[in-house]
Amino acid sequence: MNAFLYRLNICLAIVAAVALVGVYGQKHLAERTASEIRVLENRIADQQADLSILKADWAYLNQPTHIQPIVDRHSEALNLQIAAASQFGSFDDLPMRPQMRLDTESLDALFEAIEAGEDPIGALLEDML
Repeated sequence: MNAFLYRLNICLAIVAAVALVGVYGQKHLAERTASEIRVLENRIADQQADLSILKADWAYLNQPTHIQPIVDRHSEALNLQIAAASQFGSFDDLPMRPQMRLDTESLDALFEAIEAGEDPIGALLEDML
């Protein structure tokens, strides 16, 4: 019995050592993953800050007070002209939307077949198979 307990203690000590190594490995892996996540979150925050700066610059550069002097300087080279109302279409030029019309003859035939006890959909499926 003492030999059995001795072997059992040795096996349990080995299992405990293996479990200790496994837990340590998992802890190390979790810490490394957490540090990678922090690095990625910092990069995302930096990119979002850069993006907000770029949006502010874009809003400033698109202001008419900023664009008008540039247009005035280059109006001869660009040959820009004020748009006339005749350049745009009118509502009369747009085609009318087609009216949706139901195929009442086909629907009547379908309902008559159903009332007669026929299964037109089943017949179509049988023809396909």
